Amino acid sequence: MKQALLVILYLISYSAWATVHHVGPTRSHISPNALYLADLVEQGDTIDIDQAEYFGEAALAVWDADDLLIRGMGGQPHLVVDGQYIRGKGIWVLVGDNIRVENIEFSGARVPDLNGAGIRLDGSGLTVRHCYFHHCENGILTNNTGAGHILIEHCEFADNGAGDGQSHNVYVGRVAQLTFQYNYSHHAVIGHNLKSRAQENLIWYNRIMDEETGNSSRLIDLPSGGLAIVMGNILMQGPDAPNNNLIGYGLEGLTNAAPHEIYIVNNTLVNERQASCLFVSLEAGLDSAYITNNVFAGGGELVRGPVTEISHNLEEDDISQLGFVDEMIYDYDINSASPAVDYGATQDSVRGYSLTPEMRYVHPMSFDDRSTRGSSIDAGAYESESTVSSSHVSSAHLLLYPNPTHGVIKVNTRGLAVEQITTYDMHGAQVAARYYIDTVDLQALPSGIYLLEILLTDGTRIMRKLLKK
Repeated sequence: MKQALLVILYLISYSAWATVHHVGPTRSHISPNALYLADLVEQGDTIDIDQAEYFGEAALAVWDADDLLIRGMGGQPHLVVDGQYIRGKGIWVLVGDNIRVENIEFSGARVPDLNGAGIRLDGSGLTVRHCYFHHCENGILTNNTGAGHILIEHCEFADNGAGDGQSHNVYVGRVAQLTFQYNYSHHAVIGHNLKSRAQENLIWYNRIMDEETGNSSRLIDLPSGGLAIVMGNILMQGPDAPNNNLIGYGLEGLTNAAPHEIYIVNNTLVNERQASCLFVSLEAGLDSAYITNNVFAGGGELVRGPVTEISHNLEEDDISQLGFVDEMIYDYDINSASPAVDYGATQDSVRGYSLTPEMRYVHPMSFDDRSTRGSSIDAGAYESESTVSSSHVSSAHLLLYPNPTHGVIKVNTRGLAVEQITTYDMHGAQVAARYYIDTVDLQALPSGIYLLEILLTDGTRIMRKLLKK
């Protein structure tokens, strides 16, 4: 009892001494670099950074203290370094342990050895949430401590890589565990959209894609083996991919500690590469590999290497036959007529982790519950629209055309009572909102993907994606 009281008193004292540092153009510390140079940050502090653009040296910082919370306030602060760096490593160097970074945009990290990072982790343990990394040599690059848990969730990684195949959207070194969930990683430049040497990799409910113009080497690369669960992801290899395999495991040697086990369960894997495709490449000598309940679309060799079990996978060369909701904009949700419906089978848990997906990725960088209400689980990353929430049933009745579009979208609600339509860009910023009319005008907006939120009079909200050419 006395020991517990001492712990409580310590925590109260520790909390009382923690400081909140405010950073922004109107603050006493006008930039992250200004706070770093002031040398005021201590263990357990919070750093609140106002939404603004911080250019060049102003963006750079080294965070040495443990247990920090660093977060953007009032929108995402944008760190725009355009080739400037600190300690030869990138934009931010995290030396302290167990730091949390939330709601920050990182761009332009480049260094002489072509290994510059938006975040370079030199400490142990890291959480990154709701951040955006783009046009860096590496989005996130970590050390090889052999310890620490890294959690990356609700983040976007785009166009990172030096073009040498050695730098990536995300590159996690030899740490104890990586959890990578609800992220959107795409268009890595020659390198991988996700590369991890972690002893344990939990990769679930993400959207990892080349799309039309991407040229990543692999979508997921786990070169050192260990335990890996790849579940509930949407994986798409584009026509310009230089490497023909989507997932690689142990291909640089099974150098992690045993067990060397990989479980690839309930993913949707789509190949648009015409030259050849190897969906999964496994190194000889692994302990076990289970490939179950997946959808393999677009043709190719399913797996090369030793497989313990491969079952209940739906293979279809003709993508149009799979009942995807809108393959043109990479919406691989399935309709009720899809052959993936009830195609899967119940899986056992492994090493304390369930192999039954509980969530489904929702774009951009979010999720909702995945409910199995048919006679069996559907194959792939989604349950059919006819077996999940009422909002998805309603969504099936909406007709948006033309999609993709050069400007004006027609909205046919097919009798649904619509109150308001709101348009968002891919970063969640509202572009327009108006009471229901039967058109959405995107002519003044740049090319890209937008989200349309349709609010029904009964309070149901339906999200649909639009592609503006």
